[in-house]
Formats: sequence, structure tokens, C-alpha cells
Amino acid sequence: MEIYKGDTLTWIYGTMEILSRYPKQVLILRSTRDICRLPGRAAVSQEPLVDEMQTRGFSEYCQTLLAAKRGDVSLQRQLLDHGREATGHIARMLQDMPTLAFGIDLVEKTYSQSELKTLRRREEDTPQMREKFVRNVMLLTDELFKDHGGLRKPPRVPEVRNTFVFRYALCGYISILMRIADGGAKQTKPDRLRNDLIDVNLAAFATYFDGLLTADKRAGKIYEHASVSLREDFAMPPWWLRPLLWLGARASNTEPGPVNI
Repeated sequence: MEIYKGDTLTWIYGTMEILSRYPKQVLILRSTRDICRLPGRAAVSQEPLVDEMQTRGFSEYCQTLLAAKRGDVSLQRQLLDHGREATGHIARMLQDMPTLAFGIDLVEKTYSQSELKTLRRREEDTPQMREKFVRNVMLLTDELFKDHGGLRKPPRVPEVRNTFVFRYALCGYISILMRIADGGAKQTKPDRLRNDLIDVNLAAFATYFDGLLTADKRAGKIYEHASVSLREDFAMPPWWLRPLLWLGARASNTEPGPVNI
């Protein structure tokens, strides 16, 4: 949608130029709705995330773009049709921004004044704030599973962290805290909140791969914070259990091995 919106024929050719040079190095992912239905083990293995048919057809798509750029009117019309749909969809997203702003305000109220100062000064979280962060991410994950998960029942606890629903909740909550640190929802225009949702989606997908290559500093920060949190706050086994496992291994004079939870 990002590459189709607005002035499609001006924007899309330049945006896709580099990818069009290396079409065999591009993977096209399945729709977010389909990926939300994947259990944790499937999602983290990467392969089920990929739309094989569209990936195989990407070279042909790049040739189509080139033909349109060279003046194929029929192909240009198709691109413009996609552009109108994308522009309309992104415009409709603005209708949900009051709800998002209300949600940010609710989250802000769960933090004390001293905690808000910590957030806004970009200081290290207290243990209580870290506990609150984990708890609220899991609550948001539960709500998203009810509304958008698509699974008959949520996966077991060790697999939840690998589902897209959880990773979207994680990146979404990080984005909310960033907005609170910047002064809250009242200081943010609706179009910026809408862009936050797009950044969150990109960052969530990037956690399954090698990183997020972007000039968008906000999206990059969301991804970086999410990656650290996956390693530290939501690791399996969790960070607070590791010292006990290590001590238990020393007591038995054995090296700590893999732990099944």
C-alpha cells in the first residue's frame, strides 16, 4: 500500500527500482491475516511466512512495471487502480485514530508520575516498570488474539512469543510508550498515529528475519527495542529463571543443557 498510495505512477517506479534489479533476492510474504493464523513454531521457522507463488512471480511483476514505465497504457491503468485502493485504505485508517489515541491515554494513566518522568527522560526502566511492561504486552496479546488471532485457541505459553500476534503486540506497545515519552497522544497528529501502525507492522515482521533496513528512525527504534525485549524480557527460559537453572546445574556438577518448558 505504501508504494501504491498517492501519485502512483511517479512514486512506484523509483521505490521499486533497486528491488527490480535483484528480483531473485526478494521474498514476498503472505498476507498479515494468514500469518496471524500461524502457530508459533510455524511462524518462527520463516518458510510458512513466504508466499511462494508471488515470490516466483516477482520477476514478471518487475517486467510489468518496466513496461508500464515505458508507456503501456493498459498496465498504467492497472497500477492506478491499485493506487486508488491503497490511498483509500490508508485514508480510512484515520477513522480509527481516535480509538488509538484513547488507548494511549489509558496506558499513560497506568504509570505513576515518577515512572512517566523516567520514560520521558529516556532513563533505564525500574524493575516495577519492567514487570508492568511484560504484563501489559501479554494483556494486549490476549486482546489481539480474541479479535484478530484467527487460531482456534492460542498456543501454549512457550510458543506465544513466536506468533505474529504477540510480536505485533510487543512492537505496538513499544510504539505506545514512545508516544507517551514524546508527550502523549494529545501531542500527536492523527496521520502520525496512522504511520505508527505501519511502522509497527514492519517492525513485527522484521523480528522474524535479519533486521529492518530503513531510513525511518522511528520504525528502526521500534524494531531494535523489540529485538532486545525478545532476548531479555520474553526469552525462553525467562530471564528470571536462568540463575536458578544455572545454580541447579552447578549443584549437580553438570553443565546446564537445553531446558524444555
